[in-house]
Amino acid sequence: MTPLDLFIIATYLIAMFAWAMYIGRRETADGFFVFSRKAPFFLVLFSIVSTWVGVGTTVATAASGYETGISLGATAVAGGIVGALAAAWFAPFLKRFGDRFRAYTLGDFFVARYSPRAGRISGAAVLVVYLLMTAAQFVGLAALVDIWTGIEFESIVFFAAISTIIYTAFAGIKSDFYTDFVHFLVMFVVLFLVLLPIVLRTDGGVSILSTLPSDSFDIFAYGGVSFFIAGLIFGAGSVFVTMELWQRIYAASSERAARYALGASIGIIVLFYAVSTFFGLMARVLLPDLGNSDQALFMLMNTYLPVGLLGVGVAAFMAIFISSLNSTLMVSAATLTKDFYKGLYNRTAGDRTLLGVGRIMTAVAGGIAMLIAYALPDFVSLSVNSIFMLLVLLPAVIGGFFWKQATERAAFFSVLSGLVTVVAFLFLDHETAFVPGFVVSLFVFVLISKTSQHNRSENLEIVEFSAEKPNAR
Repeated sequence: MTPLDLFIIATYLIAMFAWAMYIGRRETADGFFVFSRKAPFFLVLFSIVSTWVGVGTTVATAASGYETGISLGATAVAGGIVGALAAAWFAPFLKRFGDRFRAYTLGDFFVARYSPRAGRISGAAVLVVYLLMTAAQFVGLAALVDIWTGIEFESIVFFAAISTIIYTAFAGIKSDFYTDFVHFLVMFVVLFLVLLPIVLRTDGGVSILSTLPSDSFDIFAYGGVSFFIAGLIFGAGSVFVTMELWQRIYAASSERAARYALGASIGIIVLFYAVSTFFGLMARVLLPDLGNSDQALFMLMNTYLPVGLLGVGVAAFMAIFISSLNSTLMVSAATLTKDFYKGLYNRTAGDRTLLGVGRIMTAVAGGIAMLIAYALPDFVSLSVNSIFMLLVLLPAVIGGFFWKQATERAAFFSVLSGLVTVVAFLFLDHETAFVPGFVVSLFVFVLISKTSQHNRSENLEIVEFSAEKPNAR
């Protein structure tokens, strides 16, 4: 890498950190966690897109394209379309709940609708999942830096963790909204306007893909037909329990802004899945001897981007990793702060206390995720498992919003049994362990709701106002 590329990377990252420090210097807890619930449509849209099409979309989808062809990318496209439509429908109900109950987390819903113990079990599930997600981001960032520096994995993860913890502890979610827009624009330019035309002009162009094995174009190659169907169903279901989306919907200025932002994101999300899969396929032909498929997209950039633009591309991806880390760390910090610190230890904690504890919990979550990254340095497996483990919360969330018969006892044991099942099946088949976990959680939730009574802690008002039409404001 040339001195110009290194200068561009350093300048970009220093500017991003400086901006985060500036935004976070006079922050409140409400601003730190949910942008004071005033984020406009434009910022919500690009923050959703940047979160959805971060490293999981680009790096993991390209890696799967390199290994197994179009299968995972096709499943992600179909699931992404269905999921974004489902999220756009759900957004007004969630925004209404967040405003009325001043919610920060997914656990806040379980506390408000069911009980404090339901809030704790859901918070525990969210925390485990998002620590895994954060570890995945550390692994991906380490793979990126290793290509251009040759620094050993352990050192990269350590410095990535320390710098991201400092960034997130100061920045909160507000600076994430502002910087997401810049990161998205830079990544779009590098991938679509620079790298894609260059790769298309390589000897043979798209026609060289004909040299790949025929199963590279089999949409069922990754996990079979069952995985594809599950991807459609669970792709839609996962958006109801993805807390980064909850935080962005909470942060939106209105129900309308949240709904329209999610609807408008669909086309952009599909484009990123498609082009990432294409890059993975091209890398398999152009760079057939990669030892690590996680590096497919990065090596393609390293090979074909010219001086200067390579630096911009690397800076953009590092920033996207850091932005994704910011999002997952914010979820973990919010869960530790609101669901556990305030829920168990200090229920009267004020704004200043919550802000300080939130920053401390950011460091705690970052440290744990760093240890997980050392223990499980597999980006694709961490990404896939962490996303779908959240599905054990889905029956209790949907039932809690829209089914009056849903009970606290059902919600608690549904989540608990689903988590236990997922963990047990991880040792048998880590690619589809979420399926039996979801099935068990759904069965337990329906069965116990049908056979148990509501208790005094439950709030059925949430079901009633969920039935109201979305607010047009």
